[in-house]
Amino acid sequence: MNRLILLLLITIAFSCNKKLASTEQLVFDRMAYMYDLKPAIAKDIWPGFDEKQYDVPLIYYTDSTSFIANPTARFLAIYNPIAVFKSSAIKVYKTASRLDSTPFHMAVNFTLGDSSAYDNYVPFMHCSGFEETRDVIEDVESVEVWVTMVVHEYFHGFQFQHKDYLERFGNHAASSQKSKLKELYKEHAWFKTAVDKENELLLQALASDDRNEIRELIAAFFKERETRRDEAKRKLDLDIGTVESTYETLEGTARYVEQKLYEKFSQKLPDAKLQQTDSAYHAYHAFKGYKLEKDQWLYLTPKSGVYFYATGFNMTRLFDKLHIGYKDRLFKESHLSLEDILKTI
Repeated sequence: MNRLILLLLITIAFSCNKKLASTEQLVFDRMAYMYDLKPAIAKDIWPGFDEKQYDVPLIYYTDSTSFIANPTARFLAIYNPIAVFKSSAIKVYKTASRLDSTPFHMAVNFTLGDSSAYDNYVPFMHCSGFEETRDVIEDVESVEVWVTMVVHEYFHGFQFQHKDYLERFGNHAASSQKSKLKELYKEHAWFKTAVDKENELLLQALASDDRNEIRELIAAFFKERETRRDEAKRKLDLDIGTVESTYETLEGTARYVEQKLYEKFSQKLPDAKLQQTDSAYHAYHAFKGYKLEKDQWLYLTPKSGVYFYATGFNMTRLFDKLHIGYKDRLFKESHLSLEDILKTI
């Protein structure tokens, strides 16, 4: 009887360990999948995205622990995680317990001026796993949709790995200022009306094939923007120009990379090369029939959630339309914004 119980316990333990190993392998596969996208993004969407100097450690949270891809030496010294997986692109470590109790993560974080912090002046990407994200955001129906969110945030890490840009951002764009811009749009009708008009002018420029008309629409855009900012100074004693253009650049370009990934996923590959177990197969079917026009939240300020995501995104689309090169300068020139580039058209 005792031998039977012992055998049963061994069987249960083996089954649990096998299930745990399978679950962890799924995490490794997803982390590797995201990193494997970087060369394609660098080739077709944003040059330099896969350069090692811009790599950002990734912390992947499950309900019970944290996995870290490509951590810094400082992180390893502080937390002493164990190595659990290695590929050509990543080395993954596992912490003894979850790094924090925050229920959901999807952001790049860093600390400025705290020498004891593992992320002092070093951006880390934090993301919850697909299942946890799906529980919070119902529209996330597939791993491929989840990974576009991760890439959006990971692009912020790429931005902040430009050290001069990180320092300038830290000096000029506190998160409280970002929240203030959101409040202005939500609480002041005159502010919202002006922003929506500015964005409509950008959309009209995108719809036009007449270069002179586009220039006139951009001039009208800046006139409307200047009036709104002057009104913010007069009515609210707020100078929002720098913080607005900073966040517009930060979020507009991240949304651009995310949306371009939608397009890339939707491109039909030769059927003979697709297997139902391949990530390319699932990505294609997750985004099959994708049309930007249907995703109004990407480009319409009233539907965007945060207005400067949409205005920044539309500026990048306009640059593409007019074949204006800017990606090799943005973030390397820490002061440069999308608004600055728009003024040169």
